[in-house]
Parts: sequence; structure tokens; C-alpha cells
Amino acid sequence: MKLSKKSITVLSFTLGACLFVSTAFADALLGSGYDRLKDSAKNTAALMEKDLNNYTVEALYSLKDNDQTLLQSSMFAKMDTVNQVSEENTVTKTAKGETTSSYSYSDKKLSVRKNGMDNTYYVTEYPADVNRKGPADFSNPFKENGAAEIEKIVDAVVGSLKDYVQVEEGTNGGKMYSGSLSEAQVPALVNAVSSFGIKQMLNEQRDLPKIESDIFVKKVVGTAVENKAGYLENVTGDITLSGKDKNGVQHDLILNVIVKLSEIGNTKIAMPDLTGSKVEKVSYSGGFSSKYVGTYKNDIIMDKDGKFVKIGERTVEVTSVNGDKVTGKYSETVYPGFENEYPNKDAFNFEYNPATSSAFTYTDAKGEQKNGMIHPNSAGKVYFEMNVEVIDKNSWKSNSKPYYDGEFRRIFE
Repeated sequence: MKLSKKSITVLSFTLGACLFVSTAFADALLGSGYDRLKDSAKNTAALMEKDLNNYTVEALYSLKDNDQTLLQSSMFAKMDTVNQVSEENTVTKTAKGETTSSYSYSDKKLSVRKNGMDNTYYVTEYPADVNRKGPADFSNPFKENGAAEIEKIVDAVVGSLKDYVQVEEGTNGGKMYSGSLSEAQVPALVNAVSSFGIKQMLNEQRDLPKIESDIFVKKVVGTAVENKAGYLENVTGDITLSGKDKNGVQHDLILNVIVKLSEIGNTKIAMPDLTGSKVEKVSYSGGFSSKYVGTYKNDIIMDKDGKFVKIGERTVEVTSVNGDKVTGKYSETVYPGFENEYPNKDAFNFEYNPATSSAFTYTDAKGEQKNGMIHPNSAGKVYFEMNVEVIDKNSWKSNSKPYYDGEFRRIFE
């Protein structure tokens, strides 16, 4: 199971900003139970990967800037690992009051998806011989490349924070982990390292306040419940990050996360009844159909002298969708005077066939061969990934260019 890439975009970057901090303090919340909690987290991930026949995951996220809610998001997912069936609902609300939602169902033979206000259900049927990742497979984060090295770094940095934990034996044979940290208890080393990462990640997002100075971890509070079977069934956390923008205004960014694992062995998933609904069948080539043929653009934007400046444009042209093959062109235009800011303009043709490969290859502006991906997004949009590192058939990561934005909007003449 893996959350959809664009369903909670702003939140995902915020979580990325907090990744180092939250990982360290999840351990810190457990103090003397540090190793026990870490073992429980690893055990939970291993069970979700292989041994839990079916289960339900609920997650609630919220992000506030002082008293203003920037984002609220919920995810409700059902997974059946034996029959390889999954179902997921997500709802996200922004500070502007805009609400987006998505629904997806997937089994071995087909997938169904529906986005927001679009009343169309998009159905994709898969041949038996297609090389497709199991729709209910769980990606174990402890088995990702570099996970062991990151764990060692966290262990070293957390240090004495392990002592702040409280562990209680539960009445049902499980355990309750809880604790909190104030800013006075956060070591200078943790604040120094985390403040750099937080600043970099936050400032890449236009929808978040630009925190530029005096960044520190102000407060961390959390609980984790481990049942008698040895896996975590409920985790909650609040992380408060504080800092000042360029005008000296103080911001407290408060991230609240609640995750619940339930209905183990009792989760049932049924294919949605689409009788009477508007249904469109699409090719299994990443969900593309002929309606995606066209030109898509976005702006190249940089933050200069405290202002956002458009320095050029990116263009993706989908020239054809033929069966399972998607072909097209990618190019970049940089305005005069900004050549030094963006010296390596890419321009190439691409051919993507997910039935034979998880990525396409292209040659970048430096003459180096790279991997890329293209996916349908919401109505009238595509998501275009560049400089992709394919780890295995089920996982990959992207090392984006400076000022890169992968979401492209359709241009209607």
C-alpha cells in the first residue's frame, strides 16, 4: 500500500520536512522503550507486508500555521493481501476551503478510479500476463535502500532523548507508549540539523509560509498503542515547528497525525457497483487514453529577492496513445536574462510502454541517459517525472532539477 502521489501534495512535503524530526522524536517519545517501540514498528511493517491477510488503515492529517488551518486530509484504505484487492478513499481540504477527493478500487484483473467532482469512473482491465505490482502489496519502509543507514544516524542523534519515555503495560497484554518534549529538552544538534532540512523543504512549497530564520522544534507529543500480538494499532503525534519569515513574523507550524490499523482478518472489499454510472474504459498504459493527446505546460518559477519570478516554461506534448504505448515530446524555454539561473535546458522525445518497462529513457541536456515517467493526473493534467532512479519493479525515486514542478496543465486552444 502506498498513498497516491498527488492526493495530499502539500502535506507530503511538510511530512518530508519533518521526516528527520518526527522519526527521531517518535523514538524520543518512548524513552526507555526506544528499542521496544522500534522493534514493534518493524514487526508491524513486516506483518503488513506478508502475514496480515486483510486489514484497514485510517489516517488523519492536519497542518496549521498559528491558528489558521492550511490543510486537512483523511485516508481510508482497505487491503486484502491474499486475494490482492484494495480500496481507498481520500479527502483533502485546503486553507481556501477547496475540497478534493478520490476513490480507487483495484484487483488482479482491473482497477477503478474516480476523482472529485468528475462523475466518471475510469476502468482499466489488465491482461493476465502484464507485469503489474500487486494492488494490495505493502511497501516496507524498513527495507528501502538506505533505511539501515538512516536508522543508525537517528539512533546516534537521538541519544539521551530515549530517557524521556513512559511505557505502561496494557490490561489486555499490550503496551502503551507515551511522552512529550518541550523546546528546552530538544538538543542543539537535533535543532541544527532539522532546521536546515525544514527550511529547505518548506521554502520549496509556494502554499506554505516562507520560514527563513530562528527555526526550531518547539514541542512534540505522541502516543503509540501496541496490542498483545506485538504490532502497533494506533499512533498519534503532534509536532510544532517554530520560525520567522522575512518580515520577522513568528510562525508555529503544527502537524497532527493519527494513524489506525484495524479490522485485521475482518476487512471485506467488494467491487463497486457501477450500474447506471458513467464509465470510461482506458488502456492499462498508465491509465492513458486518446483523450490525453495534446499539449501541457507549467511555469519555471524561482524565488528571487523575496519574490516569485517566472523565468520560463516547460512543455509536455503527448503526440499519441496507441494501445499500451504513449509517445511525446518534452522541452524547456528560458526567458532572456535567466540563462545563468537555468543553464541546462532539456529537450527530448519519449516513448513510454508500461507493459514492458516501468520508465522510459531519454538523453538530458548534458548528454547523459536518464529515466522518466508520465502519469495521468486529475482532469486535464498529467504528472511528468524526470531523473528517476528505478530501484526495483515496485519502487523508484526522483531527483528533481532545481525549480522543477512535475504537474502539467492541458493547453486548450
